Amino acid sequence: MPISAKENEMKFDIVHSVDIKTTPDRLYEAITTPKGLAGWWTPQVKAEPTTGALNEFYFEGTTLKFRVDKLEPVRRVVWSSIQVPPDWEGTHVLFDITPGDNTVNLRFGHMGFASTDGSFGVTSYSWAQYLRSIKLLLETGQGEPFGSTGSRLAGTTR
Repeated sequence: MPISAKENEMKFDIVHSVDIKTTPDRLYEAITTPKGLAGWWTPQVKAEPTTGALNEFYFEGTTLKFRVDKLEPVRRVVWSSIQVPPDWEGTHVLFDITPGDNTVNLRFGHMGFASTDGSFGVTSYSWAQYLRSIKLLLETGQGEPFGSTGSRLAGTTR
């Protein structure tokens, strides 16, 4: 049976949620500043906490670029994919921060994938590991960014 036009236009999202023992300010800093991003995602980062900035993240032989579309201090950050793997083209990355009693909830989304084929599953797994890394960074002072021993063990660094 052929796929309908409506089914063909479907988009697929990666969504994860994690509670972190930290403050909204510290979490916001970890997802918007070069120092914060380097502590949990990749040590080689060029980033500005400014709407419209083009943030660059360096991995072995690959540079990912995202435009900062929205910054709502201690509440929400949104990026658009600019230079990314083909499977990621047209996607957006969202970080939603919700304070709780003794923790802060980080709801993460990588939204708008055209298909669950290709790297979708690996991408979801990798984001989950990096969210674990941001939790570790904020709760223990030591994340597991790309290139670290923890990242190698998790499979997010080859």
